Amino acid sequence: MRLLFLILLLANVAVFSYIRYAESRTGADAQNSLLQISPDKVKLLKTTAPLPAARSGKDAATQSQSSLACLEWGGFSAQDVVRAATALAKFELGDKLSQREGGESYQVYIPSLKKAEADKKAAELKSLGTSDLAVVQDDEPPQFTVSLGIFKTEEAAANYLAQLAQKGVRSAVSRPRGAKTTIFVIRDPGDAIAAKIAGLKTEFPATTLKAGACTDAQQSAKSQ
Repeated sequence: MRLLFLILLLANVAVFSYIRYAESRTGADAQNSLLQISPDKVKLLKTTAPLPAARSGKDAATQSQSSLACLEWGGFSAQDVVRAATALAKFELGDKLSQREGGESYQVYIPSLKKAEADKKAAELKSLGTSDLAVVQDDEPPQFTVSLGIFKTEEAAANYLAQLAQKGVRSAVSRPRGAKTTIFVIRDPGDAIAAKIAGLKTEFPATTLKAGACTDAQQSAKSQ
């Protein structure tokens, strides 16, 4: 229930911020940029199945952790990340705040192989029904990688990795490509802080703000 309330809260604040911001801007270009903060961008990143009510000890602690809500706010260009970090510092989030790198797109690939190994791996993948691939030289020759696709979002890349895992492909990973961006992760922010961050987003219309259940990595993240 707390996670659902947080998502609804962000949606309401985003609508209110949209109206306030729209009143102060005119012209077609301004309207186009405002569309980027519509509340449909505040969406659940990951859901976790509820645990049975009768739990105790370690299971109870696990249930408590899985109920935590996380916000992800990104992606910030190099010129905006300092300004955003300064704004977030006013909320005194401590170790609830962390950040990670994003990109304009994400590549799914199998890294660091010799040429013969890369060719062999490519043949194995084709036999599993994965035909959209290419063997390319890595940034550090003589290493090669097997490129398995480029995706516009990190979520799409993660979904494809899950499909590959179902086929038995365990060595594939993803990495950001293109211009590097920064994504802030706010772990269990509370309703008041979430509302403030949603309002703050109007100053960065090109960014996205998403609410969802915390992943294991987000739960253990520390301030950087």
